[in-house]
Amino acid sequence: MESILLYSIKPEELFEKIRAIIKEELQQDQLLTKEGALKMAGISNATFMKAINEGIIKPQLVRGRKKAMYLESEVLKIEKRRRSHS
Repeated sequence: MESILLYSIKPEELFEKIRAIIKEELQQDQLLTKEGALKMAGISNATFMKAINEGIIKPQLVRGRKKAMYLESEVLKIEKRRRSHS
C-alpha cells in the first residue's frame, strides 16, 4: 500500500486499472496455423484463399516461424457456403 500512497492513486483507480489489464489479456486473439484455421472454421482451402484475397483475413508473420499465422477472430468471420441438397 505504500507505493499506492506514494503515487497518490486511490485503491479504486488501481483496481480499475488491474481489471482493464486482465480484460485486455483475456481478449487477446489466438494465432492459428492455416491447418488449424481450416479445421476450426470447417472450410475448404479455396474458401480460405478467397477470404485472404478479399482481405477478410490477413496473414501474420511471427518471428521464429516459417509459416504465416492467422488471427482466430478473423478466421471466425469467414462464411461457410451451405450446399443445397435438391
